[in-house]
Amino acid sequence: MTHAKPDDEQPPPQRTTTADVPRAATPTATPQRSGRLAVVVPVLISLVALGVASWALLRSPDDTPPPPTDQQVAEAKDAACAAYTRVRTSVALQSQAGAGADPNAAPLVAVNARLAMAIGSQHIVDSLSPAVPAELADSLRSVATGLQDITINALAGTDGGEAGQVARLREVEATSQKIVELCK
Repeated sequence: MTHAKPDDEQPPPQRTTTADVPRAATPTATPQRSGRLAVVVPVLISLVALGVASWALLRSPDDTPPPPTDQQVAEAKDAACAAYTRVRTSVALQSQAGAGADPNAAPLVAVNARLAMAIGSQHIVDSLSPAVPAELADSLRSVATGLQDITINALAGTDGGEAGQVARLREVEATSQKIVELCK
């Protein structure tokens, strides 16, 4: 389209070359750029992840808790021993309760003894903290496991005089004697 000048002179038509025409974004420019980003971004993320992982592996473990103080060990030992004493007392009271003349009382005594052993074993485990001395903690876990074994076998119908139950009872009693000594 040409515009007329007021003095009716028109300039010669200008020739345009491809260098004079502004380039519009070609449809292939965007995918090339996205393609580069699709490669560069994951590589950068991988490098950052590798750096963080290397740092985590090579740094000194300063997040480890300090060892417990003598006072913390003494308090933890006292708490664990007190829990054990309560359990031992409750199991003894409930398993040695007399049924009397009532024939229906014997199963109730057995239920109470099993309840004392089941809840007592969990109470022993719950009383353990990392500050409890290892030998005592191991012995307490052993008694707790033994009480659970005795209880589940009794609930499954195993007679108290059966050889396996007798052996389990003896093992718990032997470990109990060791705990009594460790708790002094």
